[in-house]
Amino acid sequence: MNKEQLSSWYSVLLSSLIFLHALLLFLLFWQDQVNLPWAFQLLGRFHPLILHIPIGLGILLPFVHLLRRPLGEHAFYLSFRFVLYLTAFFAAITALFGFFLSQESGFEPELLVFHQWSGLAVAWIYLVFLLLFDRLLVNPSQAFIGSLLGVVILAAAGHGGANITHGENYLLELWRPEKEIKAPTGESALFEGAIQPILEKKCVSCHNDQKTKGQLNMSSVAKMLEGGKHGDLWKAGDVIQSLFLKRAHLPMEHKEHMPPKGKSQLTPDEILLLEAWVKDGASMDKKIKAYAPALQVSQLVARLFATPASIDIPKREYPFSAASESDLEAVNSPFCSVYPLSSDAPALQADFYVAKRFELKTLENLSKVAEQVVGINLAKMPIKDENLNMLSQFSNLEKLNLNFTEIQGANLKALLANKKLLSLSLSGTKITASQLQALISQLPQLKEVFIWNTNIPLEQIASWKNTYPKIRWEQGFVPSEEKLMINPPILVNENFFLGPQEKVIYKHTIQGTSIHYTLEKDQEPDSLGTLITTGPIDIPFFTVVKALATKPGWLASKVVKNTFYKYRFVPDSVYLMTKPELKWQAKGGSTLKDLVQGKRDTRGLANDTWIGFQQQDADALFEFKQAKNMKGITVSYLRKQDSNIFPPLEIEIWGGNSATSLKKLASVKPEQPEENGGYSPQAINIPLPSGTYTHYRMLAKRIKRFPAYVKDKANPAIIKLDEVLFY
Repeated sequence: MNKEQLSSWYSVLLSSLIFLHALLLFLLFWQDQVNLPWAFQLLGRFHPLILHIPIGLGILLPFVHLLRRPLGEHAFYLSFRFVLYLTAFFAAITALFGFFLSQESGFEPELLVFHQWSGLAVAWIYLVFLLLFDRLLVNPSQAFIGSLLGVVILAAAGHGGANITHGENYLLELWRPEKEIKAPTGESALFEGAIQPILEKKCVSCHNDQKTKGQLNMSSVAKMLEGGKHGDLWKAGDVIQSLFLKRAHLPMEHKEHMPPKGKSQLTPDEILLLEAWVKDGASMDKKIKAYAPALQVSQLVARLFATPASIDIPKREYPFSAASESDLEAVNSPFCSVYPLSSDAPALQADFYVAKRFELKTLENLSKVAEQVVGINLAKMPIKDENLNMLSQFSNLEKLNLNFTEIQGANLKALLANKKLLSLSLSGTKITASQLQALISQLPQLKEVFIWNTNIPLEQIASWKNTYPKIRWEQGFVPSEEKLMINPPILVNENFFLGPQEKVIYKHTIQGTSIHYTLEKDQEPDSLGTLITTGPIDIPFFTVVKALATKPGWLASKVVKNTFYKYRFVPDSVYLMTKPELKWQAKGGSTLKDLVQGKRDTRGLANDTWIGFQQQDADALFEFKQAKNMKGITVSYLRKQDSNIFPPLEIEIWGGNSATSLKKLASVKPEQPEENGGYSPQAINIPLPSGTYTHYRMLAKRIKRFPAYVKDKANPAIIKLDEVLFY
C-alpha cells in the first residue's frame, strides 16, 4: 500500500470516528427514548469481548514510544500513528457496544452512569490525542505523556466496569484484609451464623447492589425478601416450591441452574442445610440448638464450619470399598443425589427430591451402589408399603428417612432386613403403635426413632422410653406452658391467574392444623371470626387472600398475603385505539390479555409485561367471536409515583355488538395515592350491568394535574397497564 492509499484509509477511519462519537453523544443524552431492536442488543453482548482490544492497544502505545530510537523517527511516527488510529477506533466501537449492552436490565444505575461516561472519556481522549498527533504533529515527549494519560483513563473505566460485573472495588479486593467468619455455636441464629455466609459465598457475586441478575439483590436480608423477577427466593416450609433450591437441583447444563456453570457450586451439605432451614420455616432468629435433631442442623453446621459438633461424631471405619466413579455417575439424576458422607470414607448418602418426579426405577437403580449406601432420604416421596421390600438390598443401611410418605405400616416388617439400622424416621405417617413395636423389638442396634406428628399415643411413647432406654424417641413438640409459633400456611398454587375452574389452595405439613382466611380488604384473619378452609377457596374476581395457621397448643402463625386474578373469558382480539409510547409498547394489545403478570424492571420498567401511555389516554377495544355476558372487568395497573406513573383518573367501560355501536356500561375512579411511593402493582374490579355483547371498550384517562409532592411536573403523567380480565 503506497502513501496515498494509506492516507486515504486514514481519512475514512477518521470520518468514521467522528460519526461514531456524534452517535455516542446522541445516544447517551437521549437514552431514555431509545428502544433498540434485537440485532443491536445482540451486538451489545460483544462488548465484554472487544473491550480488551483498546485496552491492549492503549497499553502498547507507551511501549511503542520506548522503541523510538531503535526504530528511527520516521518508523516511530508511522508505527505510533497506526496503533493510535486503531486504539481510537476500537475505543469508540467498544463504547458504542457498551451502550447497547447497558439497555438490558439488571445493572446498578449509579455504577452504570460512571462506567458509561468514563468509557466515553476513553474514546474522546484517544480521538483528541489522535487529532493533536496527526494534525499538529506534537513532539514525541508530549505523545508519550498523552499515551500514559490514556492508560490512566482506561484503568478508571475498567475499574468501573469491574465494579458492575464482579462487585464493588473488585480490582482492590486483594488488598483488603479477608473478612473473618466466626464458626457458629449452638447459641447462634442459624440464618446469621450459617445460611447467610453460604449465600454470600455462592450467590451474592451475581446478585448485589452493583449487579442484580434476574432483578434479584441478595446483599441484605431486606433485599432478599423482595425477591426478583421470578418471585420470592423461598417459600417458608416448602422446599420443593422454593425457587433457589429448585434452581440448585437443576442439571448443571440447564441454563437456569444456580449457581451457573463455572461458578463455585453448592456442596451437598450446604444444600441439605438450606433445605432444613426452609423446611423448618426459614426463621431469621431461631438458634441452631433449637432445631429438631431430625433436621441434622448441628451436624451439618459442624461439617461446614469445621467446628466440634454438638454431638460426638467419631470417625467411622467401613468394611466395604468405595463405589466406582462410573457407578456414582450412573445412579445420580436431577431428582436423586448420591454422594459420599465424607472425602475419606466409602459410605454414601442418597437423597430424593420432587415427589412428582419420583420413580421407583431410580430407587432400584441404587443397586449398583447398594453395598455403599448407608443413608436414604425418601421424605415426602410417594413410597407405599409394598415398596418397602426394595430397601432390603441395602445391607449396610444405617439411616432411613420415611417422613410424610404414604406408608400405612402394614409392611413395616420388611425393614427387618436392615439389621444395621441406627436411625429411623416415620414422622407424618399413619403407622400404628403395634406395627412399630414389632419392628423395634427386633432391631437391636436402633438408636433413634422419629415419630412426631403420628397417631401413636403419648402414653405408648412414654412406655417405650422405659422399655428401650437406649433409643432416643423424637416426638416433636409437646404442648406445655411455653407455646411456640406454628409455621404459616403453604400456598400450593404456582400461577396467580386463575381460570374459571381454578381455586386457591393452601396446605400445611403439620397434621391437625386449621387454616383461617379472609377475602375482605380491611379484615385480618384470626382464629375466631374468619373463615376456615376445608378445601380449595373459590374467589369471584381479583382478590387479596390473607391466611394464617392455628393448632391447639401453638401460637397462631404469621399472616401470609397472596394476590390472585380471576377470569372467566379471554378475548379473541385486542385492538389499541391509541398508541402507547415507543419505549413501553410491550407486546401491543396482546399484553392486556396474555395472562403474564407484570414484572418489575430496575431500568424504567421498559419490558414486555407493562404497556405504557403518556401522550394519550389508554383506549383499547376487546372483541369476542361469540357474545358474552360479563359480570365485571378487572383492570390491572401500576403505581410508581416517583416515576410519574399514576393510576388512571377514570376508567370507562363500553359495550356493544359492533365496534361502532357501543354504550357506556360503567365508570369508576381508582383511588389516587396521597404520598410519593415506589413500585406497586394494583387492580380494580368494575361490576357491569347484565348484558350480552361481542365488543367491550376500556378507556383509561390520565390525570392532568399532579399532586403537590410530585417534583417533575414538566412531563405528562404515565398510565401503565398489565391485564384486563373479564369475569
